[in-house]
Amino acid sequence: MMSVLINKLPRNNIKTIITRSSEIQSCRHLSIVPSLYDDKDPAPTFFSSQVQILLKRLTRPDLSKVFRKRCNTGLFVLRTPTYKFLTDKELEAEIAKANEKAEQLLQMPPVVKMHQTINEVLSEDPALIGYDSCKYLFTDITYGVKNEHRIIVERDPDGVLRNCDHDIRKRLNQTYFPMNGRKIKEPIMFSDKDRFNDLLDNSKYEFILDRACIQYEPDEPKYQSVTSITYQHIDLKKCYEILRSTRHFGPMTFYLTWHQSMDNLMLELLQGNAIREAVLLTSLRQHIHGDVINGGEAHNLAQQILPTPKQSEKPENLTEEDIQLDNKCVECIEKFIVGNSAMKSQHELALQGFREHYQQLIDLSRGLRKAHGGV
Repeated sequence: MMSVLINKLPRNNIKTIITRSSEIQSCRHLSIVPSLYDDKDPAPTFFSSQVQILLKRLTRPDLSKVFRKRCNTGLFVLRTPTYKFLTDKELEAEIAKANEKAEQLLQMPPVVKMHQTINEVLSEDPALIGYDSCKYLFTDITYGVKNEHRIIVERDPDGVLRNCDHDIRKRLNQTYFPMNGRKIKEPIMFSDKDRFNDLLDNSKYEFILDRACIQYEPDEPKYQSVTSITYQHIDLKKCYEILRSTRHFGPMTFYLTWHQSMDNLMLELLQGNAIREAVLLTSLRQHIHGDVINGGEAHNLAQQILPTPKQSEKPENLTEEDIQLDNKCVECIEKFIVGNSAMKSQHELALQGFREHYQQLIDLSRGLRKAHGGV
C-alpha cells in the first residue's frame, strides 16, 4: 500500500526559495562561461563500451594515488597497518582484490543531458479556488521506491494539481530519505562566488568535484555549471595531473573533447612523451565527432595500443615492436595536427621534441642489445 505524507507550506516560502535559487544562479557568473549538456544527449556516446575503455586508459590509474591518505574534517585518518606472510598464490589474490577496489574507486560520474523543466498538469479543480492560500505537497513515502520514481505532486491554491518540478522533488526526497553528505540548503562553497573562486585558485579541483557529486544530481544545471567551470579552469591552468588517476579525469577528458577544447590536453600529452595516449585521445575525438582526418587509422592504432601495458615516462628498454608501434603513432599524430589541430605550431614543436627524445631511447636500447650480443 502506498503511504502518502502531506506538507502544507506557506505560499510565500515556496516563492522565496525559488526566487533565491534564481538569484544565486545569476550572481555566480564568472569569467569562465559554463557549457552545459543541454542540446544533444551525450549519454549514449559516454556510456558506449569503446569510449569507456579509452577514458579509463587515459585516466592512467596509479594505485599509490588511488589508495593515498585522504583528509577527513581536517585530520588525516591513519589506520594501523596489517602485515601478513603470503604465498605467491595468496599475493596474486590480494593484488586482484586491490585492482578491483581501485576500479570501484575510479568509477566515473555519469555524463548525461541536463533535465527539462517538469510542467505536467494532472487535473484542475475550480471548486478549491479560495479554499486556502497555501500550496499543498503530497509525497509518496513508500519504502524501497527510487527517488526518481517517487510520486510527488503539488496542489496550487487555484485548484491545479501538477507534478512537482525537480528542485522541490529533490528537497522533499532529501527531507524524508536523506542522502549522506547532501544538504537541503546549498553549501556556501557553491553559493558564494568568492569562496568558489578561492577554491579554484587554490587548485582544490578534486574536492570541488567530489562535493558536487554528493550535493547535486548529474542532470542538474547547477552540477553541470560547477563541473564545466572547474574543467575549464583546469584546462586554462593546464593542471591535468591533479585529476589524473581519479574518477573525474575521464569526464573531464570527455567534456573537453565534446566541446572541441582538447588541444591543450593533447599538447600536455605530447610534452609528456605520452604519444600512445595522444593517439587514444585522437580516437576518442573520432568516436565523439567523427571529424578526424585520419580517424580510421587512429581507431586501428588504438586497438593495438590498448592491449599493451601503460607506457612509462622513461622505458628501460624498447623492443622493435615498440619502436614500430610508436613510429605509427607519430605518423598518426602528424596527420591529426595537419588536419584537425587548432594549435599547430605548439603541437608540431612538442612532437619534434618527442622525436628527438625518442631517438635517443632507440639508440640506447639498440646499443644495449648489441653490447649483450643481441640483434
